[in-house]
Amino acid sequence: TWNKVFFGMKGGQGSGAGWTVTNSMVINYMSSHDNNTLWDKLILSAPNASEDVRNQMNNLGAAINLISKGTPFWQAGEEMLRTKDGDENSYKSSDAINNIDWSVLKEGSNEYNMMLYYQELIRIRKEYDIFRTLNTAVMANTSLGEGKVAITIDNHTGQKALVVANPTGEAMTYTPTGSWYMIINGETVMAGPEEVSGAITVPAYSAVILVSGSCLNG
Repeated sequence: TWNKVFFGMKGGQGSGAGWTVTNSMVINYMSSHDNNTLWDKLILSAPNASEDVRNQMNNLGAAINLISKGTPFWQAGEEMLRTKDGDENSYKSSDAINNIDWSVLKEGSNEYNMMLYYQELIRIRKEYDIFRTLNTAVMANTSLGEGKVAITIDNHTGQKALVVANPTGEAMTYTPTGSWYMIINGETVMAGPEEVSGAITVPAYSAVILVSGSCLNG
């Protein structure tokens, strides 16, 4: 549920869990060396979905992970849709299962495009301070129904970010209040911030991420 996702995004802060962390002490991830790769998990959890839809699901999770409080982490190869053919405990499996297949990184392939997406997410995290200096930030989420949510981040220096996440199979519209600049539009990471006004469209299985003008210089 989004409550659990939001718990991780905030590093437990204000959650009633009895503990909080500073910026780097929480590790956020969708896949690690244990259990299935993310791609194999998506096949198991969404067996009837197309590869394109699973790519969108991967994009959504990656975007949330890279802007969350703490240290983002992923299994080697997650960024290129690594599969172990459903082997969730491969410590004794063959090299054919455990090796990373670099040959899939052919320009234009889904794996190559996902690698570029992760690369751009890393750039966004480095470029905008608000996604790294979250120790004093306030995060608030507003439910939009059906799992859709708008998350506001305010780091008390005048910088703000707005994340509108849509985990459903239908595009949605959302009208933010105030002046914002779009930096991520679903599977597209903008080359530069684009000012938006009025309603925005959030594609299916994706997130749109906006920042305030005060974020543009750091």
